[in-house]
Amino acid sequence: MPFGPHLIISCEKEQWILDRVYYEPQQDDQETFASALGQVIYDAQWYVVTSERPYKQGLPKGILLRVVLMGEETLTAAHEEVLRAEGFSPEAPGWVLRFPLSWELDQNYRLLQEELERRVDRRDPRLPHDEHTSVAVHNLKALIEVARTALGLDLDSSFESVKKLDELLLMEGVEPEWRFRVFSPATLIACGDYTAEVAVRTFPELYWSDDEPDEAYPLAFEGSLTPESGRGGKMNPRGKARKRCLYGDGDSLYSLIAVVIDLLRRNRS
Repeated sequence: MPFGPHLIISCEKEQWILDRVYYEPQQDDQETFASALGQVIYDAQWYVVTSERPYKQGLPKGILLRVVLMGEETLTAAHEEVLRAEGFSPEAPGWVLRFPLSWELDQNYRLLQEELERRVDRRDPRLPHDEHTSVAVHNLKALIEVARTALGLDLDSSFESVKKLDELLLMEGVEPEWRFRVFSPATLIACGDYTAEVAVRTFPELYWSDDEPDEAYPLAFEGSLTPESGRGGKMNPRGKARKRCLYGDGDSLYSLIAVVIDLLRRNRS
């Protein structure tokens, strides 16, 4: 592996810097470097949409990934070509890729995420939030209220309303073409829990899994859906919201539920 295994996290002037160290560049050809760099970019993107650390003091002013070298090592021209193609630029002491921040692109998205960072319960969605409601229900209600106030977006807890979350996470009304944009972890958790809670309320075949708590917090369903799939399965709405942010049109909260519901409906007949 040309890159060290760890992100080195630091904060300077309200900007979070994610450093990855690249060792002995002369040993790796362009293809090897490009493949490894792609994984480094993905690791950094996943970190900034899941880790709470960069958001402890509010939404940061900048988040950047930096490739740094050890000692007197230098990159080859082929390596630099790969970095430029991925959007990196040379800055002391390394090559820097600045992630576009959704809250810097639109003030309403800033208001949305600032409020969700304050209000969202990040724990297991199956747990009680208080004596009256669960974590998932609390997050659903918080998203409904904040989306109406910040974006004028009406979320009515219907299955069709999940399409609006898909559109929100692509920022279709802000930029004409999708690209990865950082959304705060609390925002993605809220979108995932809204989707899950709507699905549970709408379709009795779906229910919160009773597995031991983990990062997936899946919904489960039962029934022999296809001869190949066996009986039932699980899905992860929080994970899907993060993937929607990371991959754009390739992932959809609405489709996640719709595909399963289509199979369940076929199973009923």
